[in-house]
Amino acid sequence: MTKRMTISVDDDVYEILETWADEEVRTVANLAAALVTMAARDRQTPKKQSDSSSRSK
Repeated sequence: MTKRMTISVDDDVYEILETWADEEVRTVANLAAALVTMAARDRQTPKKQSDSSSRSK
């Protein structure tokens, strides 16, 4: 099931999103939903330690 939400962004941010959405032939709302979904899922993915921090000295 999908949930609806309302957000407010500054005019300059909206213009950036509008241009981006036009380039991808999608609506601003669809682009915003995709960006929020990707960011939320990325946040839930455990981060791997880099090789340099796991090496013994």
